[in-house]
Amino acid sequence: MRFVVNRRSAGAAAFIVGGLQYVTTEAIAAAAWVNPRYSYTYNYISDLGVPEAQTYDGRVVNSPLAWVMNTGFILEGVFFLVGAVLLAHMFIGVRRHLFVSFALVHGVGIVLVGLFHEAADAGSLHVGGAFASIIFGNLTALLVGLSARRLGLPSWFGILFIVVPILGLASEVVLVAEVFGPQFDGLWERGGVYSVTAFQVIFGAVVLRFVTSRQIRR
Repeated sequence: MRFVVNRRSAGAAAFIVGGLQYVTTEAIAAAAWVNPRYSYTYNYISDLGVPEAQTYDGRVVNSPLAWVMNTGFILEGVFFLVGAVLLAHMFIGVRRHLFVSFALVHGVGIVLVGLFHEAADAGSLHVGGAFASIIFGNLTALLVGLSARRLGLPSWFGILFIVVPILGLASEVVLVAEVFGPQFDGLWERGGVYSVTAFQVIFGAVVLRFVTSRQIRR
């Protein structure tokens, strides 16, 4: 039983660390981009990972700390997948396989984002990885939200992470359709990315609290 508790704690911590390091590396890379000033509303997150100053797809791209953002992408994929593998035992049957499979696609997708930047010759791998990571990251969150009761998680968590990933996926639809024009592309992209980040940090924190409570009762 102690092994199960420790595995659950480690998995929860992996989700939290992965999410926090992701927004931290993004903030560091964005702060270093001063000519012109990086825009969270207009610029894609992927712009932060392009190592050469250039104009790409109509946007001026100039990320002095591209390696920081690319490291953040890769670490996100690793931590997310490790967390899912460690927490897979909480699920039963097909939901366990779906949980790990969705997390695997998200993890591989965002690692590709970090390895192949958008302006490179292998940009198709970047774009494919980005869409895979966003779609399957949100599907992972939705699966956990729908499974909250079976997992013994609070009812508010289940409600929150049915709504949030659906809104995240809807945000990506708005992005692709360019409903509001390119000036808001960065904002809509972040709607689908931050929904995953919010999920993994809150999920990890809730699981950690659950584990602590179990240990205290014992």
